[in-house]
Amino acid sequence: MKINTTLILLFCLINAQTLSVDEAVRIALENKAAITNAEKDVRIAQLNRNSSAALLFPSINASNSFRETTYGNSFVPGGELYSGGVNLSQSLFNFGGNVNLVRQSDNSYQISKIQKRETTSRIILNVYTFYYQYLKDSELFDIAKEDLQLSKRQLDLVKQQFDLGAVSRTDYLKATVRFGTARSTLLNRELNFNNSFKNLRNSMGLIGTDTQITLPEKVEIKLIIPTFSEAFQLMILNSPSLNILDKRITSAKIGVKQSWASSLPSLNMSLGYNATSNDQISKQYFEDNYIKSANLTLSIPLFNGFRKRNDIKISKLQLSQQQSSYSTAKKDAEVDLYSLLNRLNNYEELIPIQEEVLFSAEEDLRLAQQKYELGSADILELLDAQLAVFQASSSLVTTKYDAAIQLATLDNLIGTLDKKYK
Repeated sequence: MKINTTLILLFCLINAQTLSVDEAVRIALENKAAITNAEKDVRIAQLNRNSSAALLFPSINASNSFRETTYGNSFVPGGELYSGGVNLSQSLFNFGGNVNLVRQSDNSYQISKIQKRETTSRIILNVYTFYYQYLKDSELFDIAKEDLQLSKRQLDLVKQQFDLGAVSRTDYLKATVRFGTARSTLLNRELNFNNSFKNLRNSMGLIGTDTQITLPEKVEIKLIIPTFSEAFQLMILNSPSLNILDKRITSAKIGVKQSWASSLPSLNMSLGYNATSNDQISKQYFEDNYIKSANLTLSIPLFNGFRKRNDIKISKLQLSQQQSSYSTAKKDAEVDLYSLLNRLNNYEELIPIQEEVLFSAEEDLRLAQQKYELGSADILELLDAQLAVFQASSSLVTTKYDAAIQLATLDNLIGTLDKKYK
């Protein structure tokens, strides 16, 4: 059964025209210049591969030349020479040198395609991150506005009671401080909210455009978290960064073979049909007077100042470097995966607890409000209850959207984030 590790979102949309995260991603994939550049890189690599494949085929050239010989200012009779012909050359055997060049260019083409995937995944992750960050900051901003309104009502109530002499000046000052703190928090959250919206538009490639977007006020989030073994296997198979490093090992192995091949003998063949004449060469003259030639050339490298030997050593060292880089990256990714899964499992346990805490805090605030109005509770108890609701609701919103961002990060790490948009 296929493991689905993507975030399952149950959208509670207030307006049918609001933009889902999937729609935001598709807008980004259409607008980001990085995607276009990555596609061009793939096309360049494909053309280079095609050019390399031409090494396996014969090379055919046609020539036509004219030469005139003079001595000083004197023209030499018969000094004009016309020549023309067709020549074919072909590498017959070089211990796989040409074949390895083709394999190397094909491997580079495969790397460019994976790099495009990596670029696409990075863009998608940015959209997910800023989309959920915006929703988080939006809800936190709304919570701060509600808290400010509640603090204002509390301050007005305490002021009325203070003016009537029903409460002490200390109660009035505490309510004033609480109201000022709420105003300060609101300003900070408004700043974060505005910045998040700008970051989201940038991640979608909409900066500098007049395109308007409307986002939902809230989304309900359900986490589906794979086991470590399932996620690890998916990561090894699909992670673009690990796949690129694996391909680079392949490239280094081919490089070792190329270094060996360049130090071994090679066999080349050439065929030619040529004719020369003191007069311009006609078709009939060429057919009657062409000279056919055939050559087989065996080239044996004997000594080149140890350059080839050094090239072989360098290619082996490069192979060792790539193998080490892959091993290190795999271990780092394994640790990151372990941490991400632990964090997500922690979020999965935290969210229900925080929902219960918020429910209890809201009930406590309602009771504290009633008790204060009846004079059976002091202002400090009321303000503490109000602060508890503010903190509980803020913590719940933060945890929910941080979990969504982390799950998108997990999808990116194991290489499944971009696959749903193909």
